[in-house]
Amino acid sequence: MNLGYFEISLNVRDIERSLAFYTALGFEPLDGDVEIKNVSLQKGHCRLGLYQGHLDPAETQLIFWQGDVPGIARELESLGVEFFRGPNEDENGAAFMLKDPDGHPIFVINLPVFFFNQPGHERPADATPRTAKGGGPRFGYFILSLAVADLDRSVAFYGKLGFKQHSREDISATLRNGDCTISLYEGHPADWMQLTFWQGDVYEIARDLIAKGLVLERGPTTNADGAAGDGAIIRDPDGHQLHFINVERLRRSEPA
Repeated sequence: MNLGYFEISLNVRDIERSLAFYTALGFEPLDGDVEIKNVSLQKGHCRLGLYQGHLDPAETQLIFWQGDVPGIARELESLGVEFFRGPNEDENGAAFMLKDPDGHPIFVINLPVFFFNQPGHERPADATPRTAKGGGPRFGYFILSLAVADLDRSVAFYGKLGFKQHSREDISATLRNGDCTISLYEGHPADWMQLTFWQGDVYEIARDLIAKGLVLERGPTTNADGAAGDGAIIRDPDGHQLHFINVERLRRSEPA
């Protein structure tokens, strides 16, 4: 099942402040505008949408763009998946929203025109995502990490959405669908969510962030083999946690 291209969308209180934070980390703005309180950015494997006052519910959402929304909806209906909203379709596009077993919102949308409700900012929608590398140190590959109460139940749910299991441990599983990779962790607090960047140079990243005046919640630590064990953690202005980690034994499992 091709859900479309993936964007992790963050609810922010002050988009100018959040944009300044993420551009300091090396993210490159791709689309949107501070004026309309919606900006998309990218660095490496990670594409983010910053939304001030747009997301409903006003929390982190997994958004999939420009897939065959009616076709996906029909397939999910046949699998018994319940919709939180929709599916709906009109001249402005088609969309529906799901919630996974732990309440994480998943929004699937296809628009012929982006920003159609923002006069002066309308433009024909791209069938494929705009891309950018971003600047600064390489962060490695990106995985969205989510807390779940029942790992088996959540893996089964995402399997219906076309996610394939890449790896599995006692309390965690990593799943992929297209350009979206998520890790599900059992046992974390229900509201825990993390932007996780694997296998970059954690020490270079930490030095760069500190040089820019950013405060690390946790600095990198070193294992006996010299790898950055617990990595480094920083939080954005709205408290979203970014975790940079490099573990030697995982190098061969990096997504292509």
